[in-house]
Amino acid sequence: MTVETDALTEAALRFSEAIRAERTSTLDALARERQAALQIIEALKQEAARRREAASGRFLVGMLIGVTAGAVAVYLINQRTSEEARLGLTARPQPSGPSLAERFRAAVATGRTVAQSREAELWQRYRQRLAEGLKPPQPPEEPLF
Repeated sequence: MTVETDALTEAALRFSEAIRAERTSTLDALARERQAALQIIEALKQEAARRREAASGRFLVGMLIGVTAGAVAVYLINQRTSEEARLGLTARPQPSGPSLAERFRAAVATGRTVAQSREAELWQRYRQRLAEGLKPPQPPEEPLF
């Protein structure tokens, strides 16, 4: 029995060593994969930072171009206007008609007049109906407003 026991023990030891070796290789492979994943994450962070810097640079260049174009346009417009002013060529617009405030006041006054006349007409109809006796109200022939 000793031979069989020794054979079993030796087989168990070899099996145990094989399992340990497999476990060690699996843990080493997982550690390498983890390290590779960390390197990929770091590379992605660096790429995102590079893109942010490039985007902000493009924004600043675009803003500088816009400011420059605006400044040139204002300068050219003011240059022509100042030359015309020096030569007395600018024509100031003369008010042609009533101002906005005057037109508003006239519109409000017209509205009041129309409302008062409509109110007087409605009161007249009401009094006429009362004089005829209390009949059920008839729908108006025309809209009220």
